Amino acid sequence: MISRRSLLGIGAIGAAGAAVHPRAEQAAQLLGRIGADESAPAGWNAVRDAFDFAHAAAPRIPMNAANLTPESAPVSEAITRAARHLNLDASFHHRLLFLKAQRQRLATLLRVHLGIEHPSSVAVVRNTTEANAIVINGLALSAGDEIVLWAQNHDTNYLSWHYRNSDRGCRCVTVETPGQPRDDQQIVDAFLAKLTPATRVVSFSHISNVTGLRLPAAALCAAIRSYNPRIFIHIDGAQSWGAVRLDLQALDCDSYSASAHKWLAGPRELGLLYVRPEWIERLQPSTVGYDYAIEYPEHGLPSDAERFALLGQRNDAQLAGLNTALELQMNWNPDRIEARIAELGLQLRQRLAGAGFRLVTPEDRRYALGVTVVDLGVAAGEVVSVFRRLYEVHRIYGAYIHGRKVYCDDRPPDTPVEHLYLRLCPHIYNTPDDIERVASILHTELHR
Repeated sequence: MISRRSLLGIGAIGAAGAAVHPRAEQAAQLLGRIGADESAPAGWNAVRDAFDFAHAAAPRIPMNAANLTPESAPVSEAITRAARHLNLDASFHHRLLFLKAQRQRLATLLRVHLGIEHPSSVAVVRNTTEANAIVINGLALSAGDEIVLWAQNHDTNYLSWHYRNSDRGCRCVTVETPGQPRDDQQIVDAFLAKLTPATRVVSFSHISNVTGLRLPAAALCAAIRSYNPRIFIHIDGAQSWGAVRLDLQALDCDSYSASAHKWLAGPRELGLLYVRPEWIERLQPSTVGYDYAIEYPEHGLPSDAERFALLGQRNDAQLAGLNTALELQMNWNPDRIEARIAELGLQLRQRLAGAGFRLVTPEDRRYALGVTVVDLGVAAGEVVSVFRRLYEVHRIYGAYIHGRKVYCDDRPPDTPVEHLYLRLCPHIYNTPDDIERVASILHTELHR
């Protein structure tokens, strides 16, 4: 029989994750003293120190948060400790106690971090792609129904709708938005113009991964509700979870998807799907297997979001890392995190514009955050060369863009293209010095 002491020990795995790493603890303390001065460097330097790359002799500087962030050291350590603990005893008894403790801890964190009333409306899945697929495959749509999609959606929230619904006879409708919006209404009107009595779904990315345009999600949801409250609204939050202070209840969407490996700087292959409680039983899961209690739902599917997490055996230790990532976010303060990303993103865009490059990302800070896309004004082949030299010579990595396609290596598109854009995504582990350095490098590389 497992003792109460053992159970408490299991529950503590990862719970101390943020505290056992002295640099992360120091960062939280320093940020707590920053007050209104969001630009104070001490706390943010300590945040950077919580990431392993910062301690390399010649670090490679990440500016690719829209694709993948390094895990913070506390997250990695929490996962490692949990994995070792589970390896010592992989019994049903031990695993169930571990999962119970971690999931109770997670429910509390998600309720606060996402701004939701019921943690049971969130399923832990493997990534945004899987969460999007659950919505796309799970909604009961019929011939003649229309699905309104933003042109800048990620393909898993754009082409996947086309693939899945072509055999249903549904029609996918695309919304184009201005590159430099002047106000919320201009964006809202672009969506409203595409709505008809046949519209059943509106699905959009909170922040575009290919231009950096940040949609006014609350205003959009409110306008769609006013047009027809029965329209299902799905938000792909891959670029906002961990970057934006979230209040999903106030946002008033019907579902929200995200991954932990991007702006949250959390574990890889963990994501979430939030579904408004009244919609949960109206969506069918894509997979039905064992749940987190290692049981199969023989007598009917769960009535809460757990029905979307019946994915069989998972890497249980990752939950400790997810909890630690969320605790770090709360300690470092989501409002400060958002403000810091906005500050670094604005600084980068201003420096690039000042160096003579054309911004693809909106210049108005209301419609941009960290994702920064820039037209270097050179041929596509030269963009690839610059991308390669940034990494190989200057030890800075980002990505480059063609349409909705993001390239994160040095392979150019299979077919010749006229334009490629460079994407750089500063995060809280970056510094103003990183921004100045990359802007100076680009200026030198392209004006020599």
